[in-house]
Amino acid sequence: VVRVEKVRGRSAVTRCFAKYPLKIIVPSKVGPASSGAVWLYVLTYGGGIVSGDKISCAVTVGDGCTAAMTTQASTKVYKAVGSKCSEQVLEATVGKDALLAVIPDPVTCFSTARYYQKQVFHVSGDSNLVIVDWFTSGRYESGEKWDFTSYKSVNHILLEEYQPLFIDSVLLEQGSDCTIAERMQEYNVVAMVVLLG
Repeated sequence: VVRVEKVRGRSAVTRCFAKYPLKIIVPSKVGPASSGAVWLYVLTYGGGIVSGDKISCAVTVGDGCTAAMTTQASTKVYKAVGSKCSEQVLEATVGKDALLAVIPDPVTCFSTARYYQKQVFHVSGDSNLVIVDWFTSGRYESGEKWDFTSYKSVNHILLEEYQPLFIDSVLLEQGSDCTIAERMQEYNVVAMVVLLG
C-alpha cells in the first residue's frame, strides 16, 4: 500500500507498507528537486516472481501530486510448478491535477512460466496517467524464445463512478495447434503505452 499526498506543498509518501515477496523503495533523491516527483521502486526478493506468488499493490496519488513507479530491472517470472500461476495486481487512484507514471522494465517469463497481471486505474477528468506495459519473448539468449506456458495482462482505466475509459487485454497461451513462438514469429518484445491527460 502506498499513498502520496501534498506535504508542505510537495508530493510526499505518507504511507508505504509492503511484505514479502514485495519491497518498495522510496529514494530521497532522484532527479532534480524542482520536479517535485516521488519515485517508487517496486522490487521482489530474489529478483523475480516465483510460481504461485500473488502480489497485490494499492497506490493512491492525491490531488496535485506526482509519482513515478518503476522497477530496478525486468520482472522475471520463474518456471511454473505444476499449474501454479504467478499473479500481480495493481489498483491505483489518481487525484485531480495529479500524475502517475507506471514505467517498469519489461516482464520476462522463463520457460513454462504462467503469469497473470491486472492493473486498474481510477482517474478523474483532469488526472494524468502514463502506463507502459511490456514484455519480452523470454530468456532469448538461453534459447527460451516464447517458451512460457501463458501470459495475460489486463489494463483498465476507469473514470469516476467506474465508467470505462480504456479496457485492454493481452493473452498468449501455448496451444496444441500452434505455439506462441509460431504466432509471434520474429518479434521479441510487445509493448503498450498509454498517455492520458
